Amino acid sequence: MTGKQETMWRVEADHGACMGTGICAGVAPHRFQVVDGRSVPPAGPFPAEEDVLDAVESCPMEALRVLDAVSGEVLELS
Repeated sequence: MTGKQETMWRVEADHGACMGTGICAGVAPHRFQVVDGRSVPPAGPFPAEEDVLDAVESCPMEALRVLDAVSGEVLELS
């Protein structure tokens, strides 16, 4: 039996660049939170979600990036 494998992502935050605006948490509150003035993305891999891309693209400091959880490659955002 073959099944479709779900795409899994990871998110990394550059805490030196993060200004803690909270935009990411506003766009995808189930995946991001702001703690001590810095964005805290999900701790581990999670299924690909469009709102996570929206949150990452909305970061005014470009402090977030999405990676393929298997290959580790950074996703190119539009």
